[in-house]
Amino acid sequence: MNVYQRLYKGIGRAAWGYFFIYFDFNINTVSIIPSFIGYILFLSAIDFLCEEERELDLLRVLVGILTVWHIVSWLASLVSIDIEGMLQAADIVIGVVNIYFHFQLLTNLASIAAKYQPEEYYLDEKLLSYRTMQTVLLTSVIIIGYLSKWLGDLAAVTSVIMIIAYLIAGVLLMKALFDLRRCLPTDA
Repeated sequence: MNVYQRLYKGIGRAAWGYFFIYFDFNINTVSIIPSFIGYILFLSAIDFLCEEERELDLLRVLVGILTVWHIVSWLASLVSIDIEGMLQAADIVIGVVNIYFHFQLLTNLASIAAKYQPEEYYLDEKLLSYRTMQTVLLTSVIIIGYLSKWLGDLAAVTSVIMIIAYLIAGVLLMKALFDLRRCLPTDA
């Protein structure tokens, strides 16, 4: 497999990983699009992309932690148990790990985009902008979650606005990744 084929597959898996992270459809309490699949796709993307961006290899431990957390959370939802919120310290640690993982992953993907994109696309700049938007939104969600009992109705309104912004950012991020994948020659 040549370098372009590896990049094509890795970037595609990262893009699809974000689909599973951003979109969550439930039947009762069980997600039919579980987020742990997204993290498994991120791990696969790292396998394909780490030769191009060596720093990606450092994210394996973090994506492993996030994968296990989301598998356990999904399995608990099968029996109507919500593990998120049960241990405040674990929630904070997972939240921080999640923010750092996505920040670094998108930084590395932007670096790859800078090397392989056509000049007029500016995909690296877009990815860095979406990375920043995602970081701010994820941080805000965590903070609002802890302040919700003091914010009352304002927390609900703010949460809805942030969810909409988060989904828009997710769609834009996935589009940028699919655009980057389209720029790569697969037969070179």
